[in-house]
Amino acid sequence: MHKSVYLQTYGCQMNERDSEEVLGMLTAQGYAVVEQPEEADLILLNTCSVREHAEERAFGKMGMLRELKRQKPELVLGILGCMAKAQREEVFRRLPQVDLVAGPAELYDLPMLLAEIESKRRSLVAGRWSLEQDIPSSEKMGTRTLAVGRAFRPLDLKPTGDWRREGVSAFVTIMEGCDKRCAYCIVPFTRGQEVSRPIDEIVAEVRGLVDAGYREVMLLGQNVNSYGKRFPDGNGYKGPGGRQQMLEEGGERLIDFPVLLRRIDAETGVERLRFTTSHPFDAHERLFQAMADCVSTCEQLHLPVQSGSNRMLKAMRRGYTVEEYEAKITRLRELVPEIHLSTDIIIGFPGETDDDFEMTRALMERVAYDSAFIFKYSVRPGTEAAGWIDDVPQETKEARNQELLRRQERASRTKLERWIGGTVEVLIEQRNAKGQLAGRARTSLSVVCDGDDRLIGELVMVRVERVTATTLIGDVV
Repeated sequence: MHKSVYLQTYGCQMNERDSEEVLGMLTAQGYAVVEQPEEADLILLNTCSVREHAEERAFGKMGMLRELKRQKPELVLGILGCMAKAQREEVFRRLPQVDLVAGPAELYDLPMLLAEIESKRRSLVAGRWSLEQDIPSSEKMGTRTLAVGRAFRPLDLKPTGDWRREGVSAFVTIMEGCDKRCAYCIVPFTRGQEVSRPIDEIVAEVRGLVDAGYREVMLLGQNVNSYGKRFPDGNGYKGPGGRQQMLEEGGERLIDFPVLLRRIDAETGVERLRFTTSHPFDAHERLFQAMADCVSTCEQLHLPVQSGSNRMLKAMRRGYTVEEYEAKITRLRELVPEIHLSTDIIIGFPGETDDDFEMTRALMERVAYDSAFIFKYSVRPGTEAAGWIDDVPQETKEARNQELLRRQERASRTKLERWIGGTVEVLIEQRNAKGQLAGRARTSLSVVCDGDDRLIGELVMVRVERVTATTLIGDVV
């Protein structure tokens, strides 16, 4: 059996948490985690397919490992995650030395899949080759293993073992998959339908993390707002209509995201609770009220709008209008005045005109986001929009993208400058590359200051002296 593993993660926080679980499963099987690929018997890349850039980085990294496999023919190379499922044929075509391709739904099968590769290798008649020869592909060797067939990940089979990086903040997955069908998004095809973890199991996990010394928890899901719609046993509120019916019946039977937030707040003792990602269609009054009521829930919400044009939102299959989105933001700010609001914007979606872009720019000014992630549209194979003409020229996408980035940078800095002279509560997480203590405010703002190592893991008050484009800088009070 291989006894050392190197794993590199691309993409979102969901992938980071998946990687923690992978390492937990493998260390339970006797693997040691190593920091350099040259030290490993097993190399895994956990990939993302949401952005083209993340895919190319993963392809580039695995390509660089070709020479390493030439030197160590017994090395096992695997690609996991969304890209593995969405581009499985392309992976094997471009990277014939890859032994394993496994999708997100097959993550918990990883020990079995690796054992299958090991068994195939042992059974090879001509199982040894000369280092002077070209590396035989996994297909020619007969060790190629593909696992991408599941419709969704069986969360009821979640491993009991765990492996987490040392720190003060931990990820907790509350659901998998997405039932939305946004025209540009590959996630429903790679992650499958929504399945929520049982609420008691989540509460127990958070309580255990608090007992272990973690002070902050981030709840993860493709659309956390729809938590409770479908559980592994088939129960759930079955959609907005079902949720509303349960509420009208008194709400005693309803288990949804606001219920989860309230139970974690009341039963675990966690000091800071965050969550991502939220979909505007499922963000509602009960969620905002729970955020206002729960002491542990941080004043932070990432609510991707994607466009300020109703025409574009309809084409994107987002399920809401600009007016509905802004009404929700208004109510959120009434209930949680200190909310730090961030969003995602897609520039250059097929059919986007100058007028559509202007509507997006105007929306950003009206809402006045604290931060925004702004992306140029790129075709994702397998999505509805992949069959449409990508008719916005690249130079137009770039110009629009740069304009919004400049505007948002100015807006973000202006908001940060309002903190100068004030104090902010900071959870110190680590030392940064410059040797300063680094942490985050409840609103998720990055803060740096000087201080002793004993402050790592502590909540401290910092007086803000100056700011950069993204960070508050100050002194511990």
